[in-house]
Amino acid sequence: MRKIGIEIFYWIERWSDDQIRYFQKASDCGFDSVEISFVSGPENIDVPRLRAELERLSLGVFCSTGLSAPTDITSADKSVRDAGVAYLRRCLETAQQIGSPILGGVTYAPWLQFPSTDDLRPYRDRSAGALREVAQIAGDLGVTLTLEVLNRFETFMFNTAAEGLEFLRQIDHPAVKLQLDTYHMNMEEDDLAAAIRLAGSNLGHFHCAASNRKLPGQGHIDWAAIKAALDEIGYQDTLVIETFPNPDAETGRTINTWRSLVAGDPDDAAKQALAFLKAHVA
Repeated sequence: MRKIGIEIFYWIERWSDDQIRYFQKASDCGFDSVEISFVSGPENIDVPRLRAELERLSLGVFCSTGLSAPTDITSADKSVRDAGVAYLRRCLETAQQIGSPILGGVTYAPWLQFPSTDDLRPYRDRSAGALREVAQIAGDLGVTLTLEVLNRFETFMFNTAAEGLEFLRQIDHPAVKLQLDTYHMNMEEDDLAAAIRLAGSNLGHFHCAASNRKLPGQGHIDWAAIKAALDEIGYQDTLVIETFPNPDAETGRTINTWRSLVAGDPDDAAKQALAFLKAHVA
């Protein structure tokens, strides 16, 4: 049975809030692991305290990050790309120190940034070139860099598993894999299960959310087909729930959550989603 984790921002109101304080909630709900983000930079992570809390609660951990304008590896400015490579190196080193097997997220371009040109190939080529260098760092550290495939409204780089695999071929390094998310897949893939099978051994991390970004078990995703495809490709890694349900929180508003995505107590809802995944997908 696959283990199940949760993105810790499910409970957090502000991106700058202390993520470690919420590990207890994840443990109390029954999750096997938490996913955290280096939103304020990896240097602001209290590694000893974080590791101690993970050990106390017997939780696994996954790390994610994103790029900004000063660390944009798609930039035509080599100094900016170099800054992005240096930033990803620091993130990978911190992920290794924490014990995360991956560094996931939007690790290939700034989120929600779209060039004002019709020729997008140079941006992809520059990103792939920088990631070849990052891949070597990741491989040396024993951490897999996963590239999250997002929908068309959040990135121009690639929006389907097939496009993501084409990008992986440009990088050509085993330390880089794809990260799929059922919420984004629901918008972009003709067949979610077929996309998982296409990703195959190149699938390095998997996010679960409903078609409307509510918790798994709602919406209209065919979870039986998802399970069958994950089984077929031999994916036995953790399934991580990711949703930002609170429209009154900074985290929810940033993700364009305009109505509450959880009915009732969030902890009870998380437990129900966990039970659903255990029964139908894990």
